[in-house]
Amino acid sequence: MMAHDARMFFGSLDSQDWQPVRYWKPKEAGVSRDCAAVLTTAGSLTRFLERHFAIRLDVRLHDQFVDQARVDEASLLNSHMADSVLRRRVSLMHRGSVMFDAESVLPLDALPADLMNDLQEGKRPLGNLLLDRGLSLSRSDLGVVQLDMKGEMEGLHNGRWARRSVLRSPSGTRALVVEVFHPEMWKRIESTARRYSA
Repeated sequence: MMAHDARMFFGSLDSQDWQPVRYWKPKEAGVSRDCAAVLTTAGSLTRFLERHFAIRLDVRLHDQFVDQARVDEASLLNSHMADSVLRRRVSLMHRGSVMFDAESVLPLDALPADLMNDLQEGKRPLGNLLLDRGLSLSRSDLGVVQLDMKGEMEGLHNGRWARRSVLRSPSGTRALVVEVFHPEMWKRIESTARRYSA
């Protein structure tokens, strides 16, 4: 496992005003139809982006280590705070630019050893690894928010869109996934949408 830096990535996002997607109104939030589709897709995000916007993503693994779930994470995962989890932090890249950062929290009690090895290699997105193992996925508790960050994370992520959801497979493997999108993502999507509508 890699050495980790607790200051990396998002900090705790449990204080954010997460909006369940069934109640969220993209138009009122000033979000285009294409961008809203990215934020609310219930399937594999990486495959959705490749299919609809020709965005092929590479994984840059920053950090992976055994940790304990925080209160908000344990609640969403139906786990206990004392339970051990695998915490994974990656950036998803397209042609050398970061499209979004993602942090996954997977309870160790339901994590197969071979899947942990695949995650440790850091070459493929989590959703694709699960799907390619023949595991159908369900996504629950999907919420979105435009981040209102305070303190040391304010300048880094403030105002960016994020989404949070829980992935579950029939085998019992589950993961809480938070994705924070960089401005380059929306530029790429708008560029692609213009090209196909021209």
